[in-house]
Amino acid sequence: MGVLGITPFLQKICPGVIRKLPDRLKSLRGKTIVIDGTLITQRLHFAPMPHPHRHVLGWHRILTELKECDVRAICVFDGKQRNAAKARENERRRETRKVDAARGSIESCRLQRLQKMKCLLPHYHSLRTPDRQRVNGALEKGGSTNGLFSEYSPGSTRPTPTSTLSTTNRGYPLERHPYFFAHGGMGVDELQEVVVDISVSEITVRPDSSQLASDVVEPPSLGQAVPIERTDKKVESVDLSFDRTDDPFTTLPSVYWSGAVQPPSAPWFPDHPLPVTKPILPESIESFESELCVLYDEYKQCLAQLNSMPGLPVSDESVATDGADVAETRIEYAMSKQQLQMTLDEGLIWESLVASSTDAPSTPLDTELTLSALAEKSSAISESYQRRSNPPTSDTYEESKEILRAMGVPCIDSTGPFEAEALASSLVIHGHADYVASEDTDVLIYEAPMIRNITTREAPIVLVSGEEIRTTLQLDRASYVDFALLLGTDFSQRIKNVGPSRALKFIREHGSIERVIEQESKYPPRLPVPDYLEQVGVARLVFQTLPPMPDPEMLEQTEGDPEAVSQIIQKYDLHQILSNSWDYQAALAGNYFDDNPSAW
Repeated sequence: MGVLGITPFLQKICPGVIRKLPDRLKSLRGKTIVIDGTLITQRLHFAPMPHPHRHVLGWHRILTELKECDVRAICVFDGKQRNAAKARENERRRETRKVDAARGSIESCRLQRLQKMKCLLPHYHSLRTPDRQRVNGALEKGGSTNGLFSEYSPGSTRPTPTSTLSTTNRGYPLERHPYFFAHGGMGVDELQEVVVDISVSEITVRPDSSQLASDVVEPPSLGQAVPIERTDKKVESVDLSFDRTDDPFTTLPSVYWSGAVQPPSAPWFPDHPLPVTKPILPESIESFESELCVLYDEYKQCLAQLNSMPGLPVSDESVATDGADVAETRIEYAMSKQQLQMTLDEGLIWESLVASSTDAPSTPLDTELTLSALAEKSSAISESYQRRSNPPTSDTYEESKEILRAMGVPCIDSTGPFEAEALASSLVIHGHADYVASEDTDVLIYEAPMIRNITTREAPIVLVSGEEIRTTLQLDRASYVDFALLLGTDFSQRIKNVGPSRALKFIREHGSIERVIEQESKYPPRLPVPDYLEQVGVARLVFQTLPPMPDPEMLEQTEGDPEAVSQIIQKYDLHQILSNSWDYQAALAGNYFDDNPSAW
């Protein structure tokens, strides 16, 4: 994660420290960069690209651009030993994996249900009046879903950043984005403090580009098999464990699959394709009625499960003890906000069927378009959770190192309790390279110059220097580290209601975190003071201690081995992509982490 909220703070307070290089790597000709290999490999692995070795392809593309621009590279990876100071974050990562698994299961069931409904609904609308009344009566006997989750408004528009803040300030402990779990552990309440501290009016959010399908297909006859098509057209890359609107500093990522699909002669599918069924339409009105009632029961069971979720995981923040609040919190734990909205929208479809009559039948076109839109979104969400359920493995990193070494880039694993960004910063500070290429703003605390957007070829490279930030903020080294720790990092919690502006004010006035706690009693840390100061002491040590330098021979560049590169490309079946000038740029346009590096 890095330093929470530092990007929008710098954009507002001292935008001059953030420089964009429109010519990208051409502006760095003759320079050497150290790449945070662990983070970049993760970014490439989670890209919504339908190839199991997309990380190899992504690295090949990055290194090709580096060579074209005469920029040398060193790549560093996290070692096997982990920093004990991140134990809290590791626990939170385990918790979010549990949440993702639960949400993925919910979405998989929904997708299957919606696919069947897409098949059945056109025929419901084409039934004779007596048959439709019969089905309505059967559904009505099953009960209504009206009144469930009355706080939420089905079909409502996407909330604004300010309205979202008002709805998230209820202690939901696990509305956290996976990027925060992978590189930190900040919650919604901590994000809220950043937003309160920084003007929301200066933040822009790209509108949702999803559209309803406009074509209505004639339904086949009863008993006929219905093929279900994959929705690989223009689909939004959906990420749900942390709703986009919860973080107003990010723009909404879009993935355009038109440029990321292999020709029909050699179709591609994700690593583990989602199961796609071909439902058979019932041959009689009795079986049709039964099928629809079964789906309705499944939907109601999904709602019932929300109120019987297991106890919430322990979090730093207190969870509401009121019965209604606990129920709401369990719902938020079980689903992301977007999933919850989809559940409500699906409920509207069922309500329209239950309430319909011969005098006021539901409008077929509107209902079927809504259902098609829900099914398309559910498919995208399911694929998102499926990607997330398959994190990078040791093979992923070894395959990345294989292509890196073949293309002449030295690869180094960090040793001891140090992580890749620390080793990368140390290499730059000791003069072995000029810049760190990463998205982790921890680099700025080490005061190394950092470049971002190396994986996003259509966006300019962004250059920012930690040392320049410190001097611009008029802080000495110790105060600068404490300022960053007050903001919240992988190793330190932020103090409630102390956002970036207030943190800077306190550090300038008091000089250290100890003095801030002593003088600003209105802002106590979340932990007991001795425990918090112990955490701060460990975090200071992390950022004030640079890893030792590796053997200089390990840093030597080579020309690379074109034959080895060719063999790797063939081995991982990537030759067709490269030979056909495949548009990998479009496929990598998505942003799994939602940290939006291009916003710098």
